Amino acid sequence: MRAAEQAFSEITKMAPDNFDGWTNVGRVRVQEGDTQGAREVLLKALALQPGLARANFFYARVLKEEGKFDEAARTLQAVLAQYPKDRVVHNELGRVLFLEKKYAEAVREFEQTLAIDPEDLQANYNLMLCYTGMGDEKRADEHKERYLRFKADEAAQALTGAYRQSHPEDNNERQAIHEHLSISLGPERSAKPTRAKTAESAKWTKSPTGAGR
Repeated sequence: MRAAEQAFSEITKMAPDNFDGWTNVGRVRVQEGDTQGAREVLLKALALQPGLARANFFYARVLKEEGKFDEAARTLQAVLAQYPKDRVVHNELGRVLFLEKKYAEAVREFEQTLAIDPEDLQANYNLMLCYTGMGDEKRADEHKERYLRFKADEAAQALTGAYRQSHPEDNNERQAIHEHLSISLGPERSAKPTRAKTAESAKWTKSPTGAGR
């Protein structure tokens, strides 16, 4: 993280008007828990580009950590106006609303996430908490069951680890994004193999956080 911050800080020195540099420094500081430092650089990014979704997303996380839930919620809603199908932002807004004990509103946000990805762990976990807070134990148990079902089985990972290490082809197939070697079907059969990427593209959307979802 420190090395990443140093690299991004160099960008801010070389190009002070580059809002991405300030945003990325802020992103690192948010992950390190330096909310005051993150606030400083994210406000610089937003001064350059007020509607920048990435900067607003991380700034909202700073506001949440500072206990400014209403302001954090408004900031996240502005991000969703640009990226209405970003499940990470819906989850973050839902969490802010949950912390305010606005359980019904939080449920609506987490349901938006499940409409995008029914197996989203964070949404199912937080819906369990929301329904518990609302006194609806039946629905809380439903989402608890889903959370436990979709949660990675760490014991299974350990059990299959040795096999996957000795069978790289099988390990490759289990990756959500992986490559296959292929050869030309045309007359030039001697051409070198090429790599073709495959992905579960239906699960991917653009995100203001800069990561594939």
